[in-house]
Amino acid sequence: MAKIRVAVLFGGATKDHKLSLQSAFSVLNGLSKEKYDITPIGITKKGRWLYFPGDYEEIRDGSWENNSDCCSAIISPDPIHAGIITIMSDGDTAIKRIDVVLSALHGKYGEGGRIQSLLKLSRIPYTDCNPDTASRCMDKLMTHSLLSEAGIAVPDYTSLSRSELNSIDEQIKEIEKSFTYPVYVSASSCSSTIGANVAHNAEELKTAAKIAFSHHHTAVVEEFLSGRSLFCIASGGAYSVEISSIGETVKTPCDNKYAVYTADFIPNAKLSPEEEKEIKEVAKKAFKALNFKGYAKMCFCLTDGRILLRRISAIPGFSPESSMPILMGESGYSYHEMLDKFITQAIEG
Repeated sequence: MAKIRVAVLFGGATKDHKLSLQSAFSVLNGLSKEKYDITPIGITKKGRWLYFPGDYEEIRDGSWENNSDCCSAIISPDPIHAGIITIMSDGDTAIKRIDVVLSALHGKYGEGGRIQSLLKLSRIPYTDCNPDTASRCMDKLMTHSLLSEAGIAVPDYTSLSRSELNSIDEQIKEIEKSFTYPVYVSASSCSSTIGANVAHNAEELKTAAKIAFSHHHTAVVEEFLSGRSLFCIASGGAYSVEISSIGETVKTPCDNKYAVYTADFIPNAKLSPEEEKEIKEVAKKAFKALNFKGYAKMCFCLTDGRILLRRISAIPGFSPESSMPILMGESGYSYHEMLDKFITQAIEG
């Protein structure tokens, strides 16, 4: 039986570059060498695409791009090529056929629809969501709006625009009519923790907005939530959606002078049957409402009896200690079975 030809994308010209390397290292080691013909394609911090034929340890330590056996590589948008064009230093080219792409590219360039659009043009199956879904989920403001329209509860939110920076004081006064401090401020189209801050007063809100503006032209202002942080993985397609076990991040105060608390991830959160049922139903509803395929990490907050969908990650982390492999493991999938499931979903459409 012929091996399935899978390309693994990693790196990227984003602040999530290191995280992507760790995800890719885990994926590359988790794929069966007997079942798959694996082609690693890395993108440097400067945006150069390289075919990497070396030891995967070089990906984990970040030295991969200096390997002398690397050569330029691009995904051809022409479906007749059905794969990757490698370009040697002397200008010679070759085509590597690909059956499916698994992307470990985190951040806005990997999760925001650009790579997905290229793969759509090339007609190569890929494991994550379609371009429109990716771009919507990378934009927090749009995600909140679409989820609200679908009848899914999200945190109370509003926005500030960089184009109206001259009137930010007046905008903040309007926000203060509807929100009480503290509030959570983040860049609308960016990874969840990049450019994000908690503001306790008007001056801090202005500062937080300006930090968010350095990453995107829109800042999202949300009610500050102090309830339970819950997570699950939704996977499948339009007609069949599977929801993983529900995990929880539990924060414990500590005496370490360099940290306020430690965070532990519990793969099976203690919830009432009604709470568990509602979270899984909402996750499935959101997956369908946003026209997902592949997989997504759903981030919830349980606070004051409310279950709010806070964030959706289109390409969660693949490292063994990341929530997706842990939650899929709790749901009965070993690491390599999880990868097999995602690849099979992609190929079967």
